[in-house]
Amino acid sequence: MTHDRRCFLSGMAAATLCAGLPGCGTVNPATGRTSFTGMYSVEDDVKLGRDEHAKIVQEFGGEYENRKLQGYVDGIGKNLSHYTEFQQFPYKFTILNTPIVNAFALTGGFVYVSRGLLSLASNEAELAGVVAHEIGHVNARHTAERLTAAQASQLGLIAGAIGAAVLGLPQEIMQVGQSIAAMSIQSYSRSQELEADTLGIRYMTKAGYDPDGMVTFLSTLRAQSVVEAQMQGLPAGSVDEYNIMATHPRTIERVEQAMQVAAAARPASPRLGRDAYLDHIDGMLFGDDPRQGIVRGRLFQHPGLRFQFRVPEGFRLVNGESQIMARDNKGAAILFDTAPIKSSRDMASYLQNEWTKMRLRDLETITINGLEAATGWVRGQDKQRGQIDLRAVAIRRDAGSVYRFLFLAPAGESQRLARPFRETTYSFRTLTPAEASRIKALRLLVVPVRPGDTIQGLAKTLPYDQYNEAWFRLLNDLESGQPLTPKQRIKVIAA
Repeated sequence: MTHDRRCFLSGMAAATLCAGLPGCGTVNPATGRTSFTGMYSVEDDVKLGRDEHAKIVQEFGGEYENRKLQGYVDGIGKNLSHYTEFQQFPYKFTILNTPIVNAFALTGGFVYVSRGLLSLASNEAELAGVVAHEIGHVNARHTAERLTAAQASQLGLIAGAIGAAVLGLPQEIMQVGQSIAAMSIQSYSRSQELEADTLGIRYMTKAGYDPDGMVTFLSTLRAQSVVEAQMQGLPAGSVDEYNIMATHPRTIERVEQAMQVAAAARPASPRLGRDAYLDHIDGMLFGDDPRQGIVRGRLFQHPGLRFQFRVPEGFRLVNGESQIMARDNKGAAILFDTAPIKSSRDMASYLQNEWTKMRLRDLETITINGLEAATGWVRGQDKQRGQIDLRAVAIRRDAGSVYRFLFLAPAGESQRLARPFRETTYSFRTLTPAEASRIKALRLLVVPVRPGDTIQGLAKTLPYDQYNEAWFRLLNDLESGQPLTPKQRIKVIAA
C-alpha cells in the first residue's frame, strides 16, 4: 500500500512538473498522439544527437570506410527521410565498423546500421525497412519521451552493467567495465516498436519499397538469434544485449499488425533491389577488423599489438573500442584492456597501489609466458547478484604500460570458474611477427553458384566451426535442406 501511494504521489508530482514545461504535452505530427517530452524540444533532439554522434561512432569501432557503400546507404536514408514529418532534422546515416548485428538511432535524425547487419540483409528493401524503422523512432521522439519519463542520463544508454552496480569497491577498479556497458542501447517498449514499424512502413512504401522487406529481414534476424544462442549454449531464441533482437523486441506478427495500422498503399511496382544491394556489399569486410583485433570463437587475437588469449567455454567475446569483454549466461564476466603505468616499479605494486588502490587477498607475483605479472582478488557486493568475487591480473606490456584482466564471478560460481579463469590468464601470450602477419581480414564476396558447388564446401571459409553451414544459410536466406540454385548469386566469405 505504501508503494502504491508513493507511485501515486510521484505520478502527481511528475504531472505537476510536466504542466509547466514547454513541449511536454504537444501533439506529435508523426504519431498523432500527445507526446510527453518534458524540456526536450525538437532543437534539443538535434543538439543531443550532434553532441553524442562522435562518441557512439567511436564506441562501435568507428565509421566503416567505404565511400561507395556509405553513399548507397546514405541515398536510401535520404530518400526515406524525404517523407518524414520532421523535415527540420539533419538526417545523417552512418555505417558502423562492427560485426555486431544491430541498428539504432540518436535523437535528431542520426541513424546507424552496423556492418554486421548489412552482411545479413539480402536486398535494398530489407535495408530500407531497417532504416525506416529507426527513422520512425526518431520522428516518434521515443528517446525524448524516455528521457523525460525516467529523467535518465542522455542517450538512455545502459549504465554500469557490470561495474557501476558493484558496491564497496573503489571506483578505479570498476572503470574497466563502464565503456562496454555503454554499448547497449536500451530496448524500446512493444508500443514504441509497433509505432516505429508503423511509421517505417509509411515511409518505405511512399519511397517505393516493398514493405514485405521489413518482415523477411525480421525473419532472418530471428533465425540469426537462434544460431547465436546455440553457439553460446543458450536456449533457442534467447539473445544478449548486443543483438538487435534485444534492443528492438519485435515479432513478425507485430510487424504485420503495423502494416495494417499504417494502411499504406503498396507501390504499384514495389522495389526489392536485390542485385543493386549485392553489388554494393560485394567485397565488404566481414567479421572483425584486424586493426581492432579479431574474435575467432573463444580466441581473441590482435595482430597490430601482437598478442592473443582464449576465454573459457560458454563465454562470448565482444570486441569493444577500448576493451574486450567476455560474458557467460550465469553472471560471470572477463574484462581486458591496457593502461599506462604511472610510477610502480613492479606489477604487484601497480596492481594494489595504482589500479585497485585497495588491499587484495592472496596478492602474488607470477610469470605468464615469460612476462612479469601479478594477481590478487577481492570480494564485493553487487545490487543484483549479491556477493561477487573479482580477480585482477596485471601483465607488464613494456616499461610504461600493462595488460589487464578483470575476472568477475558471483561468489557461488567462483570455485567452479577458478580453473577456467586461470587457464585464460595463462593463455595470454605475445605473437611473433610471422604469426601476426598470418592473421587476415575476411571479406564478403558475391559470386554465382557454379556446377558442383555445395553448401558444405562453400561454408568452409566461415569462422564459426561447426556452425559454418548454419551461418552460410543465414547469409543467403536458405532454409534448412534447401539446395543451391545454379547461377544463383550468393554470399561467400574469403580471406
